[in-house]
Amino acid sequence: MGKSIFNLQFAILLLCLASCRTPATTSSEETPATAKSEVQRGPIKVTVEVEPAKARLSDEPELTLTIDAAAGVVVEKPPFGTSLGSFLIRDFREPLAKTRDGREIIQQIYTLEPTATGRQFIDPISVTFSDLRPDGDQKTHTVETEALTVEIVSLHGDEAPRLSDLRSPVGPVELPSAVPAWIWLLLGGIVLGVAVAVWLSLRRRRERALAAVILTPEQLARRELAELARSGLAQRDVKQYYVELTGIVRRYIERTTGIRAPEQTTEEFLREISRTSAFPDEVNQRLKDFLESADLVKFAAYRPRSEDIEESFRRAERFIGPPPSPDAPKNLTPPRRQEVPA
Repeated sequence: MGKSIFNLQFAILLLCLASCRTPATTSSEETPATAKSEVQRGPIKVTVEVEPAKARLSDEPELTLTIDAAAGVVVEKPPFGTSLGSFLIRDFREPLAKTRDGREIIQQIYTLEPTATGRQFIDPISVTFSDLRPDGDQKTHTVETEALTVEIVSLHGDEAPRLSDLRSPVGPVELPSAVPAWIWLLLGGIVLGVAVAVWLSLRRRRERALAAVILTPEQLARRELAELARSGLAQRDVKQYYVELTGIVRRYIERTTGIRAPEQTTEEFLREISRTSAFPDEVNQRLKDFLESADLVKFAAYRPRSEDIEESFRRAERFIGPPPSPDAPKNLTPPRRQEVPA
């Protein structure tokens, strides 16, 4: 009986101790990782995000402005400035617009540099748009995001240096008495590799120089066309392909007429050709059509079809002239491809 009473008293004591324990303190609400504002008005939705929402003075937060507009809505993007509130703009980029579910997605990305600590504010951003859809009101409207708050600190909590973190000085370190043999072998291999690379480069330059002296301008231009066709550049980078293709024609003209074609714009070059009467009028017209169509790809972001690329190559072949001998290649047109990347 006495033992049972003792066990009961001991159990009651444990329950009291458990009930008297201090409850664990909960941490205060943490700052969200991203400061965000999203506003929608009619056919357009504007989102502004700053990441991270809490950063050090040495960090570079990134602000992303996303404009999601319905088809037929014309958006006037905010102008690029030098600062946003107390933040300096260190970098700016604008990815290509995307289309999703019939809507156009436009983005502007700013890299910011804080100039002060504490709570910093980014003013509301205004976006102007015109609703030119068939069922739209054909008017111009403005949508404005909310102001954002970013917390800037000099150092995060435990990152502040303390005297207790300093280590005691260590004794002197004994240096090795001699350099290991494998290091000398490695250095010798590197020197030998560099020497071989330089020798091969000089040899290729000499061979190209000899070929330029021996070959006629037509032969040299056709060799360059053959190398361009074999390179597959049209499938990898169509813009650079047109730069190389027009460069071959311009260098051919320089070698045959003395006109400094590579240093002139297309307009200046065509004017010089007409002034010197270097070619007949019909040849001048073909050359004008060839260079202007190439400029659309090089400077106007035009995406040519595979047939357009082949036709441009054939125009270059025809301008340079027929092959110098029956054994020369008749057609150096690059292989057809269904899709050509921009």
